[in-house]
Amino acid sequence: MRREGARASLRDLASAAGVSGPTLRHYFGDRQALIAAVLEECLRRGRPGLDAQRQSGLPLAASIHAYAADLVAAMTAEKSVRLGDMVALSLAEGFLDPAYSRPALDFILEPTLQGLEARLAEHAARGELREGVDLRMAALILVSPLMLACLHQQQLDGRHVRPLALDDLIESACEAFLHAFGQGDA
Repeated sequence: MRREGARASLRDLASAAGVSGPTLRHYFGDRQALIAAVLEECLRRGRPGLDAQRQSGLPLAASIHAYAADLVAAMTAEKSVRLGDMVALSLAEGFLDPAYSRPALDFILEPTLQGLEARLAEHAARGELREGVDLRMAALILVSPLMLACLHQQQLDGRHVRPLALDDLIESACEAFLHAFGQGDA
């Protein structure tokens, strides 16, 4: 997936994969099915990491800090395709064409949120969260600023326009999260 220019056509994707357009069409049918398959494969490859994030034996504060640091590390990792690239691709495709929205949710965003929700459920069961916390809302509140900042700094190249210390953001986001949802002695 290239970062510059128009959305890649099925022909462009075939060329990048070193196969013919008819071959991709034979296996996937159309561009939408191919993009869905790419996102599903990303989920398959990322599943071990996501599953590891579903639980933590750490106290709430340490657990939230570890989760936030791991999410930012995955979003910004120095590798050819990082989580931030897949989030950017899924959002771009989903925003440009509603037909791509469901795979973006099913294979990228929801697994990330559901993993954190499961982790938060553990903390709730241990009495570390305030009574009645909506775990989905809490997960969105932690993940959203971290993802947005990573996309701003990396995929949108904001690090050259208005650099942000992601470690400081992690600290601030975690403090705000713990203030909003923790029992106070976390």
